[in-house]
Amino acid sequence: AEYTTPFKDLMAFEVERARAWYARALAQLPAADRRAQRTGLIMAAIYQTVLEEIARDGYRVLDRRTSLTPLRKLYIAWKTSRAT
Repeated sequence: AEYTTPFKDLMAFEVERARAWYARALAQLPAADRRAQRTGLIMAAIYQTVLEEIARDGYRVLDRRTSLTPLRKLYIAWKTSRAT
């Protein structure tokens, strides 16, 4: 797969757009609802971490799959649930 500058620019734009949507969604969630939404917040934290890994890896999504180890997901879940 060829990773051209326009492709990388598009991916950077989409990653930034996803980050903004996550931030907006989190900002609109009332603090009183965070505990009830813990599962969704955990999944969002995992997905955000995958997004960060994609960006860190130079947006190489055409020839490899970006994933997290089960242990890392467990750590993110634990850390997120303690923050809610």
